[in-house]
Amino acid sequence: MADKQITVAVPEERVPEFYIWFASFLAAEPGAPPWGGRRGGRRGHGGLHARPGRHHFGEAAPWSAADAEAATWLYGKLAPPARALLDLLIDAPGERIAGNDVAARLGLEKGAHGVAGILAWPGRYSRKLGRELPLATEGREDGGTDYYMEPAVAELFAAARERVRSRE
Repeated sequence: MADKQITVAVPEERVPEFYIWFASFLAAEPGAPPWGGRRGGRRGHGGLHARPGRHHFGEAAPWSAADAEAATWLYGKLAPPARALLDLLIDAPGERIAGNDVAARLGLEKGAHGVAGILAWPGRYSRKLGRELPLATEGREDGGTDYYMEPAVAELFAAARERVRSRE
């Protein structure tokens, strides 16, 4: 089915949050709420082991050590900005990094809005694999968003990054 272009008005101060929600929406199963109804990109365990290129049914599962092939496929599919975002988080496992700081480190002109916008394709690819986004988010008291990657997921994607780099 073809994608449909939709335009919506979003309050300026909530644009980063909207992009994060939209990426999670793309990663979720049709009809399922993004994040399984919880903030931060974490969902319950779906118990599904998807392979690259296979569509899945059921709730998206978290990444595990058994997902080396899928992590390598996903990392290899990412555009340079999305790879740079993952690389930053891979190299700082568990560290929460504010969206504006991420944007500054990646040289993004749109600031935190640009960071959130990078997540659309990783969200689609994760959904295709039956997995959650490999990164997580957490709201900040100042209205911003922190980005981070759980240490076990960072380890999985660090190995995937090395496999992809060795092939390029």
